[in-house]
Amino acid sequence: MIASLLQMVQRDVTRGVAGTILLKVGSGGLAFAMFSLAARTMSPDAFGTFAMWLSIAQIASVVGLVGQELLLVRFLNEYRVDGDDGLTKGVLLFSLKTSVLATLAATAVVMMIGGLRGDSALLLVSVAVFMGVNSGLMLGSQIARAVVGILMGEGNREFFWRIFVVAGLLALLLSGGIITPTQLFALVAAAMFGGLIVQIVAILRNLPQIRGVPATFERKRWKASGLRFWLSSILEAANQYFDVILIYWMLDPVMAGIYFAASRLANVFAMLSAALYTFAARRLPSLHFSKQHDEFEQTLTLMGEVTALCVVSGLLIIWVGAPHLLGLFGPHFVSQQWTLIVLAIGTAVQAAGGPAAAIIQLTGHERAYVPVVAANVVLRLIGFFVLIPWLGVLGAAISATVSLTLATIALNVMCRRWTGVDPSVLVLLRRPSWRTKPAAAPATEPKV
Repeated sequence: MIASLLQMVQRDVTRGVAGTILLKVGSGGLAFAMFSLAARTMSPDAFGTFAMWLSIAQIASVVGLVGQELLLVRFLNEYRVDGDDGLTKGVLLFSLKTSVLATLAATAVVMMIGGLRGDSALLLVSVAVFMGVNSGLMLGSQIARAVVGILMGEGNREFFWRIFVVAGLLALLLSGGIITPTQLFALVAAAMFGGLIVQIVAILRNLPQIRGVPATFERKRWKASGLRFWLSSILEAANQYFDVILIYWMLDPVMAGIYFAASRLANVFAMLSAALYTFAARRLPSLHFSKQHDEFEQTLTLMGEVTALCVVSGLLIIWVGAPHLLGLFGPHFVSQQWTLIVLAIGTAVQAAGGPAAAIIQLTGHERAYVPVVAANVVLRLIGFFVLIPWLGVLGAAISATVSLTLATIALNVMCRRWTGVDPSVLVLLRRPSWRTKPAAAPATEPKV
């Protein structure tokens, strides 16, 4: 067993996946620290209000990107494999223009809704600034991931800026100060803006070959794909953030804050899924478009090995340590340990399902992905309205886990049927064809 683990660690793909997971885990740890410190420097009501507005802002940021972040993943890899600099430049210009205009419109709608609710003007301005910077960082990370590397893309999106926010909140906590939702949004936006600037500079330095090339466009193709990507992105964002908004409305700000904290902790498995998606989006499209089928299959198998190890260890940690983890947010969070455990089971199942969503979308089957995610949202909402009045936030967790499990199963069935690929940990139960062939020279691993 030890020899097998050592062999797994020595593989290039395993190191790439592990490096991406470590980056995601590190960013998740910083996010956990940021939210737990925020909860301890705010009143329970203020933390619930912050969680609600953060959820609205995240959904609105995705709406404002109009699916361009996924569209860039899809087409930048295709055009760069083909060596088509004109289309590479064209899709970049098209996506930037589309996302800037749509983000401004989404920001205006959010501010209008907040004004009708009677929220303070300063809070709405801070949320609007956060939305703009967040959208830019989300789009920039996809470009940076494709043309620079995963560290520049994901590091600036989720890791480096959080260090400054955590340091500021820690200093505030130690000095006995408090922070308002308005101030926290402003602090986060300022830190993210620094990451965005670094990202832009790195992208410009790594795209010198397209500066003097005339841009060519496939607008009809991009618009069709972008619409499908947009719908799937909105539904995914709703799956991740709409729960808190609904609990805020059905129960109260305190319960919304508790559910938000539990869901962030359960996101240890969502981070694993995001890491798999990040690595898959960086590596699998180029293998797919260059028709390296054996290496494609080998990559998925090695990803499955890392995933299985992480899922088992993560579930054990949450099962044993749920009260202690929730206690870091405050004493009134501890009583909801079963909410955390149930949510963790759902996100663990999703992680064990592997990068099915990435494979379906990045291999040209994105149209079929939308109905599955839509059904997930509808089923979750039905469960909320049935179970929350009966079981409170635990009912919300049960609904989220059931809907997520069914969606994961459906996506894996679709992926195997349409692409012939099993992206889940179940791939480890069979002997793939690449293991029976003579070893080939290792492919160049993308820079992390």
